[in-house]
Amino acid sequence: MNTIAQRGREQWIADLCLHIADRAETAGWMVAVRHAGDSVTFDALVVAINDYRRVVGAHGMSSESAITAALCASLPGLLALPPAEQARALAEIIGWLGRDVPQTTVGRPALRSVS
Repeated sequence: MNTIAQRGREQWIADLCLHIADRAETAGWMVAVRHAGDSVTFDALVVAINDYRRVVGAHGMSSESAITAALCASLPGLLALPPAEQARALAEIIGWLGRDVPQTTVGRPALRSVS
């Protein structure tokens, strides 16, 4: 992934974290996501993300690492999957959690024609 695309992804992940936190404030008791018989509420997911954020931040890792770790800890069925299937499932879960979060555009402004 190039640097511009990576910055866009990092911004989207930051926006996703805010979205999840907002959902926790208004309806924290609601199930955020279910997988393989496991479920996690918005409140529990925010707590897990914040706990892992401190750990990954201390090691210079991304916020996406915190979300991934929080999901794996909250949905233990993910850990039983083969690595490729686990990665696919996590990508789907993160995408589903962020379905209402607009994609950010980072980079140069669009080119325009001048005559």
